[in-house]
Amino acid sequence: NSLEELREGASDRLNASDQANKRHPADFMLWKADPSHIMKWDSPWGTGYPGWHIECSCMARKRLGKDVIDIHTGGEDLIFPHHECEIAQSRGATGAEAFARFWMHARFLLVDGGKMSKSKGNFYTVRDVLEGRVLDENNEPTGVQVHPAVLRLELIKSHYRSNMNFTRKGLQDSASIVKRLTDFRGWLEAAAGDERSEVDLSHPILADFGKALADDLNVSGALGVIVPWAATTPDNPAEALAVLDRINSVLAIAPLDSSDGDPSDNGDGESEIQTLCKQLDEARAAKDYATADAIRDQIQAAGFEVKTTPDGTVAERPLA
Repeated sequence: NSLEELREGASDRLNASDQANKRHPADFMLWKADPSHIMKWDSPWGTGYPGWHIECSCMARKRLGKDVIDIHTGGEDLIFPHHECEIAQSRGATGAEAFARFWMHARFLLVDGGKMSKSKGNFYTVRDVLEGRVLDENNEPTGVQVHPAVLRLELIKSHYRSNMNFTRKGLQDSASIVKRLTDFRGWLEAAAGDERSEVDLSHPILADFGKALADDLNVSGALGVIVPWAATTPDNPAEALAVLDRINSVLAIAPLDSSDGDPSDNGDGESEIQTLCKQLDEARAAKDYATADAIRDQIQAAGFEVKTTPDGTVAERPLA
């Protein structure tokens, strides 16, 4: 932006008294004197409150203790005027050549290809997603709870400089990845006796994982390294488990933690479902396949996925 391109009053938030106190009409306010405002403090410039831009510069210096910070993030809509004003005032106060070494601006979030808005009914909070209020193709809530790890992966797997399109299909794809990594961890823990070897970033998987993340935070590329690896059977489970631990220290999606809201372990009707699984096995053993099918349908109607294992029938809630 340039002064020639700025239009006074374009924001519809200016008033004549504020403008009269400025040296230049395009200057932004550092302090707004307004004794009637709900937010107000006494200051040498009158009773009032800090301008929007100065708040961030002050918090960064106070909490981070540095004139120049390493990384500053924000939405693409904050590039101007907010972040440009932060840079101007911070450099003016400190004399430093920069305010932040790296700026990472995320693109807008889309929902089913369109802008997320309350008027369209596609505005979701985190709680909405986790509690199953995402709309299906019939514009009705799915009623399917979403594990927090699935939502986390869904939100980080798209590149931050590209628009992310939030969809039901995307959640299901993320759930498949979380499930694969969780099952992989379970196999590794059993095979390794929960023992771990020492590993560092020279390990081929960690090296490729780190290389992808170092490429402008390419999470999708990083997933392209670990998802195929999780479909293999490592020769050294203890080493692989240590590698997965390092990876999960970044992604934080496997293992699943029921204390974080795991819908597969919420105690809601679990004992009844376990009883039904036992009855299904008994019906199958008695070759009463009609009863076995009816019990399977009953378990699925309760929102569980039914699997047959060497140890009998297992019912799990889907992750999304």
